[in-house]
Amino acid sequence: MAVFYRKYQEKREGNKNYGKWYGRSVILNTVSTKDLASEISHATTVTYADVLAVLAGASEAMKQHLQNSQKVVLDGIGAFKVGINTVAAATSAEFGAQNVKNFRVLFAPEIHFVGNGQVTDKNRRAGNYVKDLLQGVTAKEAPKNAVVDAKTPTDPKA
Repeated sequence: MAVFYRKYQEKREGNKNYGKWYGRSVILNTVSTKDLASEISHATTVTYADVLAVLAGASEAMKQHLQNSQKVVLDGIGAFKVGINTVAAATSAEFGAQNVKNFRVLFAPEIHFVGNGQVTDKNRRAGNYVKDLLQGVTAKEAPKNAVVDAKTPTDPKA
């Protein structure tokens, strides 16, 4: 399996990387909860309705735990927690809930260490951390868009 990317050039003048090229991942499709439920039901002995009910229940349970300032860890997937954006206050006494301006959900994928059999100069094992959800993924350039920008006249008199 491959994650597709498209090439983009930095075009903001004044940026230290002006003119350089980068890649951005491309989303080719969206998979809904119902799609996942269908896939899971076909891969297991659990019915589609039961899988859909469990996924809906998981969503509600996660919401409750996140809103109670708890981290939710889904084995094999990762951890979810709530992050906040705040504005500063001059003193601790002046800081309160009114300084919280935004909430967001933070996700950290589950990772595990894969050793390479070597030891570092500080006598620690050497290797890399691998994100379980991305283990084995590769990169591939997305197909080019076949649409031609210029109009081609069909009538030679036009």
